[in-house]
Amino acid sequence: MDRIAVVRSTFLPLSETFIYGEVKQMKNFEPYVFCRKRRNKGNFPLKNVIIDPTYRRLNYMLRNRSFRLIHARFGTAGIRMMPFKTMWGVPLITSFHGCDSPGTQMMKKNKQSFKRLFSLGNCFTVPCQSMKDQLVKHGCPEEKIVVQYSGIDLDQFTYKERSAPAEGPVEILFVGRLVEKKGADVLIKAFHQVHQALPNTKLRLIGDGRLKNKLKRLSKALHLEKHVQFMGALPRHEVIKHLQQAHIFCLPSLKDQTGNQEGLPNAIKEAMACGLPVVSTFHAGIPELIEDGVTGHLVAEKDVGNLARKLLALIRAPQTWRGIGRRARAKVEANFDLLVQTRNLEQLFEQVIKAHEEKKRETPLFSVIIPTYNRDKYIARAIRSVLRQTCEDYEIIVVNDGSTDRTEKIVSTFGDRVRYVYQKNLGPSEARNTGIRLARGKFIAFLDSDDLFLPNKLQRNKEFLNTHPDCDFLYSYYYARRGKKNHTIRNVKQFNDLNKFRFHLYKRTFTIRTSTAAIRKTCFDKTGLFNSQYRYSQDWDMWLRLAKTYRGYCQKVPLVVYRLHDRKKLPSTYRHYKIRKNAYKLYRWNTATLRSLNNKHTTFRKRRNRH
Repeated sequence: MDRIAVVRSTFLPLSETFIYGEVKQMKNFEPYVFCRKRRNKGNFPLKNVIIDPTYRRLNYMLRNRSFRLIHARFGTAGIRMMPFKTMWGVPLITSFHGCDSPGTQMMKKNKQSFKRLFSLGNCFTVPCQSMKDQLVKHGCPEEKIVVQYSGIDLDQFTYKERSAPAEGPVEILFVGRLVEKKGADVLIKAFHQVHQALPNTKLRLIGDGRLKNKLKRLSKALHLEKHVQFMGALPRHEVIKHLQQAHIFCLPSLKDQTGNQEGLPNAIKEAMACGLPVVSTFHAGIPELIEDGVTGHLVAEKDVGNLARKLLALIRAPQTWRGIGRRARAKVEANFDLLVQTRNLEQLFEQVIKAHEEKKRETPLFSVIIPTYNRDKYIARAIRSVLRQTCEDYEIIVVNDGSTDRTEKIVSTFGDRVRYVYQKNLGPSEARNTGIRLARGKFIAFLDSDDLFLPNKLQRNKEFLNTHPDCDFLYSYYYARRGKKNHTIRNVKQFNDLNKFRFHLYKRTFTIRTSTAAIRKTCFDKTGLFNSQYRYSQDWDMWLRLAKTYRGYCQKVPLVVYRLHDRKKLPSTYRHYKIRKNAYKLYRWNTATLRSLNNKHTTFRKRRNRH
């Protein structure tokens, strides 16, 4: 049986029984739950719960290929799992539940993190269509989102037909945390009007929260302290007992001041499963569950007067309770059965894993080639900079050119996410050539082992290539780093005229850094591979030979960190002479053409100097 890692920061608040139910009911996967702290262990007895505050244990198990998939519960957990997804190449599903909507004030500080999560994550589940619309609004690709209803155990919540009590009060029940979005204050105010009209009524509130004392003061101010009962948080079996005893259920959910809102409250599903007529609000996903007047009643958010009128009308028409209760039970049976929804979730796991495996076998857009020689100090950082890319359409090939340090051991820690090749020391040109020969990608992206890709490097390359299908040779601005300081290099040029491009490369009026380059693989069929005779400036020689046929395109944004080292300058006159002589022959410049280009270059320099 395949294992999956389920991540929830706290396992488990009493209000999240649905998570426990799903994990408990899995048949085709063995879930291991990773949490920072554990609560309510007696209510949620489960094996394979690992308290792992810094996720070191999770990292170790992922490294050993223990899990086929990570399932992050809530968007914030998805953000925390991004480094593990990129590090170990494991698919990531993130489940949003409502309070973690990117639109809430609490989540807005994570705007950039959500943007990256939406790009990196394989799939996102939401509890209702309303939440799906929210994610799309905030930049999540619609095709990645699946509406995955959370189910309830229908055997626990048995159906009971409701009728008016022969004696005693009509009992209205509320179940939920005492926080703003649950609307308990709205209910108490509405119940005040109900009780004035029909004194033989009672309101019970099950749940706890930071508004408890405020709500008690409100109840007292309205002289309802004998008719409104605060039950506190109760265990599951006690909640079920009260659901069986009550006559009407009410949860007037609303969007709070911070933008926090519901997904699709399980408390309403449980009440409907028990046959209770429900009054709620046109809020979030609730209208997907309750059809107004058919499977329950709905009012606008925060509408105290209309909520009171709906409750009064329902209490005065007990003959309607049975029909509403039957239709409500049928709705929950059809769409919110825990067994069915857990099976759907496991099928989603299988689909995501299968798609992930198929993608790994496909021809990638980029083959990132990292040649290295005795750079164990830098190689891991270079590899991680690729694994953190927002574009996942790549493969990594590390060519170890005869290193005698710890390079092989370090690269091995990345497992099969890196294709590793060892060869005897033949120099950087032959190391790059080995990578090109092995590459499966449509484009070759080079990365020197002491340089770094910025996280959006490949994505920006991909977007540019999509909008410029004639581009075969691409490079960009970059940051030059000496020590810990970065300096932006923007003097990298682009020329629309191929002859001008050749000439300025030839004159070295600008420099293309190898780690910024992305080149269509088929270009090397015409141009040939790197010249292994050149130990230095072999990249310049390659750009000059590419320029015989292909004009370069420059992305005018820094996408790479190029590391500067203090090193002894080497004499280059003869080497540069040979490279230039070869380029001169390739371009077949005649004296008139070269003089014309030189004149234009001189005029350009004079004009630039005047400014």
